[in-house]
Amino acid sequence: MELRQLRYFIAVAEHASITLAAESIHIAQPALTRQMQTLEQDLGATLMERSARGIRLTEAGKQLLVDARKILEEEAAAKLRVQRASRGEVGHLSIGLPVMQSLPPRIAGILRAYHRAVPGVALTLHHLLSDAQLELLRSGRLDAGFLLFRPVDDPTLAGMPVFSDAMLLAYPSDWNWAAGRPKVLRDLQDVEFVWLPRSAAPTWHDQLIHCFFDAGFTPRAVVHGVDAGSMLSLVAAGMGCTILPESARDRAPSTVSFLSLDDLRIRQDWEFVWRTDRPSALIERFRETVTQACGDQLASS
Repeated sequence: MELRQLRYFIAVAEHASITLAAESIHIAQPALTRQMQTLEQDLGATLMERSARGIRLTEAGKQLLVDARKILEEEAAAKLRVQRASRGEVGHLSIGLPVMQSLPPRIAGILRAYHRAVPGVALTLHHLLSDAQLELLRSGRLDAGFLLFRPVDDPTLAGMPVFSDAMLLAYPSDWNWAAGRPKVLRDLQDVEFVWLPRSAAPTWHDQLIHCFFDAGFTPRAVVHGVDAGSMLSLVAAGMGCTILPESARDRAPSTVSFLSLDDLRIRQDWEFVWRTDRPSALIERFRETVTQACGDQLASS
């Protein structure tokens, strides 16, 4: 029994005529008759009774008509599911996100645009520091992530830029700067500093240390945070100042002020990162959304 035979059978049943069915499906009448005879032989049952008044289905034929329609509907649905899967429109993605009190607007916009465009894909979102995301990407427990510090010498990882964040000094708003507001990092030499331990984010910690070394500055750490959110909270509580990305300004309480420093030139360059050795239609579709969202925002800026 073949799918085309079921299509022919449905046409015969609906027209109650071999002749009319043959015309509707554009097949010669003798060929259609042979197909129906072969179908009956394969099934071992008489499907239709023929008379001068046309075709009448037997009980076996009526049952086959019900089942044939279901089979063809499921075949069409399966074809659609396969096509949608090949276009990255169904399935599941596990995506890493920055550890922040609120998502950066650009990343939030990408997620919103992706969900609108591809509602059939389920997303599991994980708030993780960049080093943790890289580890999970390598082990296959993350499909992709928005992160910093992609190793450029790792051919198994690829990335595309999403946004770049300048770094600012964050300090308690009620601080009185006896010598005036700082202009460079060395002006913070004797100031209480909220610091990030290397174990929390080794790559970012080392970048900051290099920047401070070049500026001749050694922070006087009085308390440690574990991520940007906790460090912002500690500054808001008056525990010290710290270095935070400019995007933190949008979610900072009124008790925190921000200041740019002349020699604080490092930036946080955020990327969307994925594995190159695991081709995926889902990731390709997500990349299209990232490209579109970032391109639209760049064009409007």
